[in-house]
Amino acid sequence: MLKVIKQNIILGLLLVMCSFFKVMGQADKLAEDPFAVNTHKTRFSEVKPWEGKTPEELRAWAKKNLHHKLTAKRVIIDEEHPEWAWFRKSGLGIFLHWGLPSANPDTGDAWAIQWSETKEKAGRYMEPATKMFAIADMWNPEKFNPNKWMKAASKAGFGYAVLTTRHHDGYALWPSKYGDWDTGDKMNGRDLVKDYVEACRANNIKVGFYYSGPNWHYAYENKEFEHPKSEKYTINYKHEKVDNIPKLTQEMIKNEREESINQVKELMSNYGPIDVMWWDGSVAVEGSELKKMQPNILVARGNIATPEGLGHGTSESLKVVNEANWWWELCVKSENTFTPNWHYGIECETNHWDTNKFLTELVRCRALGGNLLVNVPPKGNGEMMDWFYEVCAEMETWMQHSREAIYDVQLTAPLPTLDKTNNFTTVKGNNYYVMPDAQNRIEIHNVEQPKSVVLLRTKQKIDFGYDKKSKTITVVVPVEITTSLPDMVKFTF
Repeated sequence: MLKVIKQNIILGLLLVMCSFFKVMGQADKLAEDPFAVNTHKTRFSEVKPWEGKTPEELRAWAKKNLHHKLTAKRVIIDEEHPEWAWFRKSGLGIFLHWGLPSANPDTGDAWAIQWSETKEKAGRYMEPATKMFAIADMWNPEKFNPNKWMKAASKAGFGYAVLTTRHHDGYALWPSKYGDWDTGDKMNGRDLVKDYVEACRANNIKVGFYYSGPNWHYAYENKEFEHPKSEKYTINYKHEKVDNIPKLTQEMIKNEREESINQVKELMSNYGPIDVMWWDGSVAVEGSELKKMQPNILVARGNIATPEGLGHGTSESLKVVNEANWWWELCVKSENTFTPNWHYGIECETNHWDTNKFLTELVRCRALGGNLLVNVPPKGNGEMMDWFYEVCAEMETWMQHSREAIYDVQLTAPLPTLDKTNNFTTVKGNNYYVMPDAQNRIEIHNVEQPKSVVLLRTKQKIDFGYDKKSKTITVVVPVEITTSLPDMVKFTF
């Protein structure tokens, strides 16, 4: 009997340890340690490349050493553009990749119609362009209810949205007068963009349009469907290996360009004030022309830095971007493990961020000086996935007590994060808002003794240690008052 009891005790301890390391592992994956940027070797030749450089020198360095998505075409100064203050205050946007690939029963990967030898060897799904194009003949989302999406998103703290009005497949989600590849030709004139815009405004969400410069559908018989291009083959729209493809004529190129320009002018003219323009692939209309139609529009991609995915959005890279005084917005898919899908695919139902991940990444981005634009793809029939509403409900509750830690916070360099604390920290006036690490610890260096330290969720006072010599604050948040979501601690100085 004693032997059995001992075995049960050991088994119990093992289960507790497994559970502990599982939780710790999840926490460690949520965000990298920002303090490591200052204490460990980085991928850069200089440990702290942002130190000792003038803004001009840093911009030149960044251009040479960072990915192009981490650099901005020009520096935006907050005071010069008060009409864009809402963007910096909000901090959280929802990206809605929605269109023909969403209704594709086989994939949510728009790029599946682009053949590559690498994808073929890896067994990745690919399909002829005509298969995806044929979806337009039957697609008419019967459960499209953007008001339901936006109502939940608004309560969850999303301040703006970006919809793919036209993706690379070239299909326009509104009845355009230009071209014959839009809802006017395929849905009896149904205007999906109009419904989206009205839903945004009804729920106090800023309106953003994504627009793809490339149009794979236009004169597709005269285009290669291979990315990246290979010297061995020429791939046509049927994914056949052919010797050559009839080239686009100069008239075709001109007409395609004019169609895109005119479609963008429709978007800028038919739906009232538009807040964000988000280009992809190429820019159809220059910012100066957009401004004539929409004086207050913020051109996101192409103007500010737009790191894509967590690979580009490391603290190390974003520290440099922030010190260069570039506004930035992390564009990322809400998935835990990589898929090629930006549009809806069945994997999106299970392989997705939980509420903790949404909020942790939001805090991280705000602590590092930027915005989070997270992609949540609606289904082809127009419904949003059930888990999205569950996450939004939990985010709504968190926002009720902790929104002040991420909304309208200080975003100009230098931030205390990465310099004074090994935790992700946001700043507002005399307040620091700090996210404890995986061990519930907070450590802040080179600061005065705080007047108060409270758990933001409950306003409960928390004990802290302060070393006057090193001017270091240490806090261990009692585990009994923590939750599964970021428990922000407010320091008032």
